[in-house]
Amino acid sequence: MRVHFWSADGAGSAFYRAVLPAMSLTWLGHHASHGMRLPKNWESYDTIVGCRVAQTGPTRMWQRLKDEGKRLILDLDDDYFHIDPSNAGAVRVWDRAMLSRLADNLALADLVTCVTEPLAAVLRDYAPDVRVIPNGLPAQYLGHARDYEAAERPLYVGWAGTSSTVAELPETVRALNRIAQYPRPGGGVMVRLVGIGPEQAMDLGLRGRRIGALGWVERLEHYLHAVGEFDVWCAPYRATAFNAAKFPTKWLESSVLGIPLIASDTPAYRAVIRHGENGFLVRYEHEWGRYLKRLADDPDLRQQIGMAARGEASGSIMQALHYQWEAAARVPEGVAA
Repeated sequence: MRVHFWSADGAGSAFYRAVLPAMSLTWLGHHASHGMRLPKNWESYDTIVGCRVAQTGPTRMWQRLKDEGKRLILDLDDDYFHIDPSNAGAVRVWDRAMLSRLADNLALADLVTCVTEPLAAVLRDYAPDVRVIPNGLPAQYLGHARDYEAAERPLYVGWAGTSSTVAELPETVRALNRIAQYPRPGGGVMVRLVGIGPEQAMDLGLRGRRIGALGWVERLEHYLHAVGEFDVWCAPYRATAFNAAKFPTKWLESSVLGIPLIASDTPAYRAVIRHGENGFLVRYEHEWGRYLKRLADDPDLRQQIGMAARGEASGSIMQALHYQWEAAARVPEGVAA
């Protein structure tokens, strides 16, 4: 089987919805490629997985691929039909014309794949066949040992995001500023922000010599190395329709790496976190500081939470998901590719 994952950009979602699925199909012996452009010999491919196909040019190509008899899978990892108004940039991009093209392309696809059942429920208004295939990570990340003591060095509290999720960060600004000043033995606490730079951090009100902003990290392995140094991970999200359909990616990353996670009590994170057992859920702003302090003070609790989360992460590895991608990409018998 020959499959190409046609990504809309080179951002983080492309790693999860194009790079890693293509890698997983090669493990099964298929010819799978990925990229922002179609291969020059795309005619020889059986299946094209288009990630977020909605721009004018890709839409025309989508129709041509359909006319050529290719199996088309349209993949989405966010609910673009319910973008939060506070994300002005996304609202401008995803205007009425863009959403109309996306809806038409969903209807044209042989199959639509997405990351969560709430998102699938939205997409079933536009396509008859929608299948949920969650995000995953390669199994090798499960094997990294962690230092939960952090007795002779600063404790690192982290946040990771992008320009599309930075609007969630103000939920934790007060707690992060305070924990950065916490006089913990062994070097105190350092706050590390991955995905935004120092100026943006200061604009959000995060200030102080113990708060560092790394900026955007291009490659997935470098990103996972950066967040892998967190001792505690914060994942704030507002209660919006857009967030209700999101995949709990920070849970995936933190659990595979064995990092205790504090997350907002949204549907995505409520589905995977058992409060106080494998993570913490926050309903009110003041709780960020409470759980940060508890984890900063108690290395045994950090280990208990982190290891409980890691113990459940085996179901989130690509080796457990590649057969789902294979089944989705395969051309049904009797259908000419």
